[in-house]
Amino acid sequence: MPAKTMLSDYRSRTLVVFAALVALACLAASWQAGTGGMDSLGDRTLIFGVFVVLLLFLEIRPIAPNLSMRTVTFSWTFGFTLLLIVPVHLALTAVAAASLAGWVILRTSDARSPLSAGFAASRSTLSLYVAAAVGSLIADLDSVATGADPGLRWLTALLVAQIAGVAASSIMEGMVTAKDEGLPLFKTIVKSGLDHMRTDGLLFGLAPVFAVVGTNSIILLPVLLAIVWVILHSATAALSSQHEATIDGLTDIPNRRMFEVQGALILERVASQGSQAAVIHLDLDGFKSINDRLGHQYGDAVLREIARRLEAEKRSVDFVARLGGDEFAIILGEVKGTTEAEIAAQRILKIIETPLDVDGIPLGVSASLGVALFPLHGDNLLSVIHHADLAMYRAKTDLIGVAVYTPGSSTAPGRLSLVSELGRAIERDELELYYQPKVDIASGQIRMVEALLRWDHPAHGIVSPGWFMPMAEQTDLMRDLTDHVLKMAIGQCAQWHEKGIEVGVAVNASARNFHDFRFPNRIRSILNAANLDPSWLELEITENTIMEDPRRSAAVLAELRSLGVSVSIDDFGTGYSSLASLRTLTIDRIKIDRSFVVGLAESDADLTIARSVIELGRNLGLSTVAEGVESDEILRIVRRLGVDEFQGFLASPPLPAEELEPVLIHGVFDMSGFEAEEDASNVVSLESQRSQRTATN
Repeated sequence: MPAKTMLSDYRSRTLVVFAALVALACLAASWQAGTGGMDSLGDRTLIFGVFVVLLLFLEIRPIAPNLSMRTVTFSWTFGFTLLLIVPVHLALTAVAAASLAGWVILRTSDARSPLSAGFAASRSTLSLYVAAAVGSLIADLDSVATGADPGLRWLTALLVAQIAGVAASSIMEGMVTAKDEGLPLFKTIVKSGLDHMRTDGLLFGLAPVFAVVGTNSIILLPVLLAIVWVILHSATAALSSQHEATIDGLTDIPNRRMFEVQGALILERVASQGSQAAVIHLDLDGFKSINDRLGHQYGDAVLREIARRLEAEKRSVDFVARLGGDEFAIILGEVKGTTEAEIAAQRILKIIETPLDVDGIPLGVSASLGVALFPLHGDNLLSVIHHADLAMYRAKTDLIGVAVYTPGSSTAPGRLSLVSELGRAIERDELELYYQPKVDIASGQIRMVEALLRWDHPAHGIVSPGWFMPMAEQTDLMRDLTDHVLKMAIGQCAQWHEKGIEVGVAVNASARNFHDFRFPNRIRSILNAANLDPSWLELEITENTIMEDPRRSAAVLAELRSLGVSVSIDDFGTGYSSLASLRTLTIDRIKIDRSFVVGLAESDADLTIARSVIELGRNLGLSTVAEGVESDEILRIVRRLGVDEFQGFLASPPLPAEELEPVLIHGVFDMSGFEAEEDASNVVSLESQRSQRTATN
């Protein structure tokens, strides 16, 4: 039940007004039936005053919010204790007055409207009236206050009364929330009841103790208040943890976990009404460049602003969540068809594309949105978000902004559903590694192989990591996935060594790994378990990974190097690292991105970049690896340029371990015919020939 229910006027005004009228009627009836007032309380006047002050204090000092209520106070429970001390009409009046007075005192900072404040007071009053009425059917709840000893019948009546009061409060809150948010009535009431039991229920056991102490030993009341203070702080910590588990810490909107729970409830309500809902999967375009160019503080500010805009525009029946990274999900709780859903998505896109300003820097953000309808495109949340994910991918690849899922338009698995299945895939050994050799360009020897992840999905076949890894890197699952890959790669390397095949293995690592100070210790444990020397392991990282947090990355790199593990920068030339950062990092080699290698025979610009990278590596004492070598001509060029190693289909495509093993046993790539004729001078000559051809043309 989203917190916004308690922050604005209710849609279900009729229910709220009815509750207020019933509460007033109950209050009037209790005063009509009440005999005597404060004059007849005698010694209980002091304890009554203490509890009234306590009620007001609890109303103006609410503890941390949870997911279903604006705030959580224990005033209801102390109001119940009053039922055991003073006549019903006085207890009800005190609770209602404290609730309204609390709102008046906090009206300048409290986001509740007068309508919601009135409902809160009505709900507490009516719940206590129900509790008193039910409890009195079993025993005289006020008997202990008049001198009787607590008996089993009294305790039973007390327990039943408390349960009845919670039930009444939960029913009232659940009915209003379900009506306002379009949620299933029964489940909403049950959840409201559970929330009350986790909050007010914590103090239920103290009600009889307070009643007995208050009427017989008032001097012990401060001791009980100290206990209550401890409980309040414990409850604050517990509810804060619950809040953090379901709310995204950066944007303060629901996270993926809450999306799955709340989304399922919304679709259940839609199904029961026979109507339709739409799920929109939103992915920001070019967001990574904002982080890389300006820093993560700007990227975070953009995400917060996008979340704020989405929340501000949603209707009460809609739901917005951040799935991770720069991806959001929106559920439109009421749509009349595909056209209305697409129009809504186009409106959301315009809202996102409105220029924003971060610390005086104007930024433009765009997005790709995929739309799928329930139940038209799926009969459950997982299926619908899967199809919305596919539509989003089409919107991104076709550069059209918004795309609606078309059945049969794609057979690719959705990334959201894949990430949700990834944990099970690790347990079921659906993941496997292919290996591609790195060849020493001088001798032709294979000294290292790169481990490349493949997922043999039972429904979709082999799935490339490029499809699911970007989202997996945004989740806590990335640590388990990396450890699993390391265990497979290091274990395979150790097996090759047992067979006399001395070759090292390179494994790709993510930013999450290089920002985790525990990562080197996990690698040490995996190497020790496989009995493999650390020098046979190489970790490959992208330069952008380093630049996300240079200090932390440098510290982790230094520890890895002290362990004996070598490190290389993958896809060099495609990121935003500075030469100063590269100079200070403890790395062993740099890999020239294949995008610069495959065009060496045709592009002067690629040739210039490749030579510059090689010279940079040589000056810094780093070896260089050329990726994407797929022809004899390219191999000749990179050799003339002075590359130390090459990798690509010319030597071998990525292969499973058993298929690559014969290649490793042979161990040498035939380099005859690729000798450098005049080293780099030939490359200069080649550039001159190209320039002449260009001028001639």
